[in-house]
Amino acid sequence: MQRGASERAPWEWRMLANGHGDELLYERGMIATNLPLAELKQRAHVNARARAADKDPDFSRLIRQGVPGIDL
Repeated sequence: MQRGASERAPWEWRMLANGHGDELLYERGMIATNLPLAELKQRAHVNARARAADKDPDFSRLIRQGVPGIDL
């Protein structure tokens, strides 16, 4: 989302570098910060839940259950 220059977040190299955006969001409090980042990433990983929910019509909700920072 575009914002006026005075409202933009300061430039940070992690905005473009793959694999570092999560660190930036965590440091700025834009994602859940009630857990250490490593634990948050582990608990947010959805692969096992996605396999279990495979063709369920409620797939999107099921894969998000238990993910810190997501209220269902």
